Amino acid sequence: MITVDYTILIQVAAFLVFWFLLTRLLFKPFIGLLEERERRTGGVKAEAAALKEEGGRLLKEYEYAIAKAKDEGRAMKEGIVQGARQARERLLAQAREEASRMLEAAREEIQKELQKGRELAGREAEAMARQMAEKILGRKVG
Repeated sequence: MITVDYTILIQVAAFLVFWFLLTRLLFKPFIGLLEERERRTGGVKAEAAALKEEGGRLLKEYEYAIAKAKDEGRAMKEGIVQGARQARERLLAQAREEASRMLEAAREEIQKELQKGRELAGREAEAMARQMAEKILGRKVG
């Protein structure tokens, strides 16, 4: 059986002294460090969440800006292509008109030359006919 004597009081007193010392020197600072660590990690977690949210927002803004720039680029490209088509059609119309004028001028020149050639051929034929008639008749024809 266990007998109660003064050593139990010494052990209880030693336990209380060690408990008090350990609480003061070890447990409270350690618990304080744990609480500080939790506070900091909680703050960092909150900051990380805020940064993640900000990153998501910036990503959406970036994607919107890229989409807008692509749309503007497509619109500009379409405008340039349309302008080029109109310029091409305008140039083709001018070239056709110029070619038509040149063709008409060439036809007129050919008609003039043909007329001159006919007139010349007619005069020469008349002169040759006159010469032949004079040779055949032996006199000058009028």
